[in-house]
Amino acid sequence: MAGHKLFFALRPAAETAERIARIVTAEHEARGLAPRLRPSRVFHITLHYFGYFEGEEPDERFVAAASRAAAELVWPAFDLRFDTFASWGDERARHHPFVLTGGRCLEAVRKLRDALVARLVARGLAAPQRAYEPHLTLRYDPRPAPAWGVGLPGWVASEFVLVRSMQGQTRHHVLRRWPLQG
Repeated sequence: MAGHKLFFALRPAAETAERIARIVTAEHEARGLAPRLRPSRVFHITLHYFGYFEGEEPDERFVAAASRAAAELVWPAFDLRFDTFASWGDERARHHPFVLTGGRCLEAVRKLRDALVARLVARGLAAPQRAYEPHLTLRYDPRPAPAWGVGLPGWVASEFVLVRSMQGQTRHHVLRRWPLQG
């Protein structure tokens, strides 16, 4: 039986995701790296990862509880951008996520994530188990690559979404949306 993952995320519009993919491809090629990117339709910044679940459909009670917590959050829209390409993981890792990060450029994402997690915990849902660093995963590679700085525009985060990702299918289904107020 197929499983799925559930997570809250910020997602760029399709044209923004394509623009990011074009810039990243050019950056990779300029450095002699193969730009085997994930499909731009799944580009996102995870805000909170609930985990892997068995079955194709999410538990509606769980989705309802997470949705109630998300609906309580009132947050302004904000600009986000990226300043670094990085390859994560040490030499022993099988797959190195190659990501866009932003340091201070993503501080607003961190604050939104902290507020969302506070609402989830207040509703009785589990707190995250690991440290959080906002990023957009571009690809996975068996070899690490050097990090380099880049001035890559992001987008205006005007909503966040609850996503169901079917295991192994590179497909994301948006289950719910919440606007970030102007």
